[in-house]
Amino acid sequence: MKNLKKISQSKEDLDNYEVNNVFHSWSYQPAAAPLRVISAKGVRFKTEDGRERLDFSSCFVSHSIGHGDERVIKAITKQAEELASFAPSMSNGPRALLAKTLEEITPGDLSRSFISLGGTEANEAAVKMCHQYTGRRKILTRYKSYHGGTAASMSLSSGDARNWAQVQGGTEYVRIPQPYCYRCSFGLAYPSCDMRCVTYIDEIIELEGGSDLVGGIIFEPITGANGIIVPPEEYFPLLKKVCDKWGILMIADEVMTGFGRTGAWFAMDHWDVAPDIMSLAKGITAGYLPLGATIATKAIGDYFKEHFFSHGATYAGHATACAAALKVISIYQEDGLIENSRILGAYLKEKAMELMDKHPSVGDVRGLGLFVGLELVKNKKTREPLLSTDAKIRPGMNPKLAVAKKLGELGMIAMAANPGNVIAMAPPLIITKEEIDEGVAMMDIALEEADRHADA
Repeated sequence: MKNLKKISQSKEDLDNYEVNNVFHSWSYQPAAAPLRVISAKGVRFKTEDGRERLDFSSCFVSHSIGHGDERVIKAITKQAEELASFAPSMSNGPRALLAKTLEEITPGDLSRSFISLGGTEANEAAVKMCHQYTGRRKILTRYKSYHGGTAASMSLSSGDARNWAQVQGGTEYVRIPQPYCYRCSFGLAYPSCDMRCVTYIDEIIELEGGSDLVGGIIFEPITGANGIIVPPEEYFPLLKKVCDKWGILMIADEVMTGFGRTGAWFAMDHWDVAPDIMSLAKGITAGYLPLGATIATKAIGDYFKEHFFSHGATYAGHATACAAALKVISIYQEDGLIENSRILGAYLKEKAMELMDKHPSVGDVRGLGLFVGLELVKNKKTREPLLSTDAKIRPGMNPKLAVAKKLGELGMIAMAANPGNVIAMAPPLIITKEEIDEGVAMMDIALEEADRHADA
């Protein structure tokens, strides 16, 4: 075996390792190494070329309190010095305290958590809880969703072209439309539609076996990577009534929307509807360490006192990651970041509306809190999409990638390479009004790349 101390760390060699030894996510493997990040602080990060850049996406809607917060770093260091991790069959203080903290801040009577290492793991656990608790094999999932990259999570990510390569498994799913008013699947207009997207779900449940076969419905309260789709205010209260009618569990995937992203602790708080199971990640540690959680109601938790819970993981309740989460959650409260997201989110949306007025390629603006999307179109009147559904998985440049490239040149990242036609702006919750102005000004320039492909 080679002497590992002699592996070169020169820039040229690191670039070669990136190209020859690393699998890059959701992409054709690159012929050249991507730009290397060397440090980050607050809402900015520095790349190897010495340039400081603006993070206008919280990386992947995860680094919500910004980069390099010393309070979190100290909490991680302290915990690692005492107990980095231990077998999950034994208790550790941070895991127990985090589970109790989640009970305190989540809606309804959500109370018992399985603590894992990320969003897709959280959704996998949610699916298993649903199957085992209800004894039913079918789960409803909405088109244009993304729930993660593992088997059941990816199978439930319907209408996302990244799903096409996945061998379906882990659950039996039934696909239903989004509450997507800009492109209503039923060709109707809100509010005269009488919420057809919900009455349709009621019909589908009956056709799919009702209370005998359908165990749950999984949804992102505000659809993330596939569109920043915000439902009408009646949607979730009406959906709750349908689920209660059939005894079906509501599984809220708040991996992106949780922990203040939408201007409330959790997106479901906007509609005063409590799900039966909620999956969490990203903002739970603000990206400082990997962590996810699946929290269920007391009734579901108590069920597994008498029934075997068939799920687990080596790093379930990792002590150091839980310590990071506890500190991050306290920062949301102490620094008033939930309120900052609400107030500056309204300002960001206002500035996004100005972009829509100016650019022929921007057909719609949607969002809540610091989670705002710009939908790109070829024609505002016809609403013809700028890109096809499969654009993400096809090789070569496309108009939205051109926007992302231009943003990089200007010194900023936003979610412009995600699937679909929507560019998401989701800066850290510590963002200031002046920094929003800075980011929107760069977006204004970058959108000219999309305008070239739109009707004037």
